[in-house]
Parts: sequence; structure tokens; C-alpha cells
Amino acid sequence: MTTPPRWGIASTGKIAASMVTALHALPDAEITAVGSRSQASADEFASTHGIARAWGSYDELFADPDVDIVYVASPHSHHREMTIAALDAGQHVLCEKAFAVNAAEAREMVDAARRNDRFLMEAMWTWFIPAVVELRDRIAAGSIGRLLTIEAAFGIRVDVPDGRHRRPDLAGGALLDVGIYPLTFACFLTGEHPTDVRAYGQLTPDGVDETFAGVASFPSGPLATFQASIGALSGHGARIVGTDGRVEVDAPFWHTAGFTIHRDGAEPERVALPNSGLAHEAAHAMARVRAGHRESDVIDLATTLRTMELLDDVRAQLGVVYPSES
Repeated sequence: MTTPPRWGIASTGKIAASMVTALHALPDAEITAVGSRSQASADEFASTHGIARAWGSYDELFADPDVDIVYVASPHSHHREMTIAALDAGQHVLCEKAFAVNAAEAREMVDAARRNDRFLMEAMWTWFIPAVVELRDRIAAGSIGRLLTIEAAFGIRVDVPDGRHRRPDLAGGALLDVGIYPLTFACFLTGEHPTDVRAYGQLTPDGVDETFAGVASFPSGPLATFQASIGALSGHGARIVGTDGRVEVDAPFWHTAGFTIHRDGAEPERVALPNSGLAHEAAHAMARVRAGHRESDVIDLATTLRTMELLDDVRAQLGVVYPSES
């Protein structure tokens, strides 16, 4: 593909609106259509965001000949169905995190991408934020010595009882929505996946995880502590400790604009980089599609599958089972 891939937006919620804003900020991005479960919702979204075509069903969006790549922005519970339908219709897909409800669904999605020879990527924006990439590079270069611990927390307060965060049928709970960030933050910084994870949590009366915390150990030695909640607001920062110093990451750590390196006996070093939010992952996806690739070289499909296996492990320890799995 020599021209920039044309985007179709699947869903009309808050994250879809954020992605449209990010795409509008990219000089080579074009949004040609939006799809929703209802025509009214699609029409309103298209009018608000200046999108030419609005489809009242996702199948119509996926069949649109003027769409090359679909951004799936629905709740996690619908990712598998929508992603596979888009891939089977010949579209490339950028699927919002959490990639699926579980690893089994994720494998079906990856199989569909390979069967259809289409690009597929998990939209984990943290891995493309310039300050986070710089932080990983500094750590890998030994800026704070041998890595010892990584601490991160992501807590928000969501009190809407019938909202998606608290509904088991929509794969609600802290883990898939916000807990994925402190868990995968450590994976990204170490370049590894945990050898062991221990997690403890509190469930709502409906059986989703409201709050959880735990520790993960990594092959090269670091320990990562993580916390997440939909019942309380946390500080949203992160701290990385090494044998020769520590890094304090500005909140919110998952799309931070900077960090401070504290080394023994030296003045703190401040690092700040421009942050365009979701635009970084979108630009990467477009570049990969344009070059004919079928997955990312930053967050490849094998990494996404290992992440889903990690989430499955943590969720099993918490005792959370979604209706679609029972």
C-alpha cells in the first residue's frame, strides 16, 4: 500500500472519540467512515467529528471499500467478534486493549489475521509514548544500574452500577480496563514476561474485581508490584529502583510526559518529551500497514498473546469468571 490507509472507526464511545481526535492531528491520516450498532449514534458521531460516512451496523463499516484499517473501540467483551468480522471482510485492524476477554479469544483473533493475511495490532498506547520509550532505553543502558523493583498503580472511582466497568457480561472489573497498565508497564520496561505472579483482590457482589494488588517476578531478577482499582482514586505515578538510583515517573505513568532520574551523589536529571497520546500508536500502525507488514515490531502478536495469558493467570487467582466463559 503506497497511500496512507484509510480509517474506519468501530464504535462511538469515549475512546473512539479520543482516537479520532488523535488521527485528525496526524497529517497523513484519513478517516472515511464510522460504524455503530445504531444509525442514530453513527450519524451523531460522524457529524460531531467531520466523518463523511456513517454506518448503522458494523458489518456495513467492515464492507466499506473506502476503509482500509478498522479501529475497534468497543468494550472488551465485543473485541473478538468485531475483530474477526473485520479481518474476514478484508480489513486491517487496530484493536483497543484489553485485546480480548481471555487468551483463547485472542488466539482466535490472531488466527483470523493470519488466515486473511491482514495486519492486526493491540492498541496498547503506553508502549509508543515517547517518554516511556526513552525511559525503557535509559534503563536498558544501565542509567540506574541493575533493575530491582518497579512499582505502578492505576486506580479510578467508578460508581455507576450498570456501567461497563461493573458489569460481568461486558467483562468489567479493574483488571482488563486499568490493571493491564501496571502489569504490562513492567513487561515493557524489562523486555520480559513474568516467571511468577501472585495477586489478591476484592470482588463486587456481581463478581467482578473492584480492587487488586500483587507482585510479579521477572527472569532477569526484578520484582514488580502492581495495584489497580475501580473503587478508589490512586496517585497514578510509578517508581523504578535500581542498584545505582531510581526513576520517578510523572503521573499518569501510562501516558507520561516525563520522569526524573535520581542517582546516588548526583543532581536529579529531568527528562521531558512531547506527548501526542494515541497518535503515536496510530502512526505506527499506519506505517506498518503501508510497508506491507502484518503485525507490529513493537508489540507483536506473540507479546499480545503472552499478555492475555498473564491476565488470565491473575484473573484466575482473583476468582473472576465472565458469563461467556461459564
